[in-house]
Amino acid sequence: MKIEEFLQEENGGFSSTRLALLLWTVGVLVIWIVNSARSGTLQPIDSSVITIMGILMGGKVVQKFGEKPDSAGGASKSGGKGKADESNKENTGMDKVGKS
Repeated sequence: MKIEEFLQEENGGFSSTRLALLLWTVGVLVIWIVNSARSGTLQPIDSSVITIMGILMGGKVVQKFGEKPDSAGGASKSGGKGKADESNKENTGMDKVGKS
């Protein structure tokens, strides 16, 4: 997977939340690797940094959950027009209105 694909949403737009998470993760890893290499032992990552990364990940999860269409109500990206709407039209004769 390319980084550009990772940063894109399903609609093709870019996600600033994913970008922030990626930058924080790369930054924390680089600093942690440098500090651990200088000291010769694995250094702990401060809990406040882990908290910020958790908030970024949690925010993305909540955002993604809020974007999903309501499948129970039959709504879709096409505005709720699906097979159920077409069958209602046929049953009520609405598809023949205005045709001669």
